[in-house]
Amino acid sequence: MSEQSDPTPARGRRNRPVTGPAASEPVAAEAAPKTGMTPAPETAMTATPAPVVASSEAPAARPATPRFNLSRGSVGEVEADTVTVDRGAIGAASAEDVTVSMGAIGQARADDIAVRMGAVGLARSERLSVELGTVTSALTGDLSIRQGFARNVIARDASFELAGAQTVVANSVRFGPRSGALVVIARRVEGEVRPLLDWRGALAAGAVIGLIAGIASRRRQG
Repeated sequence: MSEQSDPTPARGRRNRPVTGPAASEPVAAEAAPKTGMTPAPETAMTATPAPVVASSEAPAARPATPRFNLSRGSVGEVEADTVTVDRGAIGAASAEDVTVSMGAIGQARADDIAVRMGAVGLARSERLSVELGTVTSALTGDLSIRQGFARNVIARDASFELAGAQTVVANSVRFGPRSGALVVIARRVEGEVRPLLDWRGALAAGAVIGLIAGIASRRRQG
């Protein structure tokens, strides 16, 4: 006789322990029952950055100095409306009005610069007046030097009285008594003084110097 399977359901049977490879496999955790509430995501993912509140206060501006007076001292750099130097020294000054009396300024930038018994290295201004003083380089609109000296001048109008300059480049130059310059390049020159080189002489001298330098370089190469 052939064996027949037992149709009786296995609900009455006792569960036998599972042996073999299946016993070593981890049992998956049962899914959490649905309660109708969505689990809260991680705090790091849902954190909203704090809103940036714009400050109504403007950034602190650099306090303006309406007037700066220096007496018997030295300062590196000054920026003010009016700068006055009396027996002192300033490295660089930027202002509307600069006055130097028995002092010195390395670089001065202003609308008006007045030097009396003082010195300025580089002066950039609309108006520059020098009395009993010196200026190394001047870039200005109107220049007036009395009993002083300027090495290099670039100006719109320049006037010299009992004064001198090394090089003057200007639209109009006026030389008073006992005044003169080594090189003058100007559209109009007033006064009895004759410079050592005018603009024509300066061009000719430059051509001669260039020719001599070219000959010397050829000899060195030969």
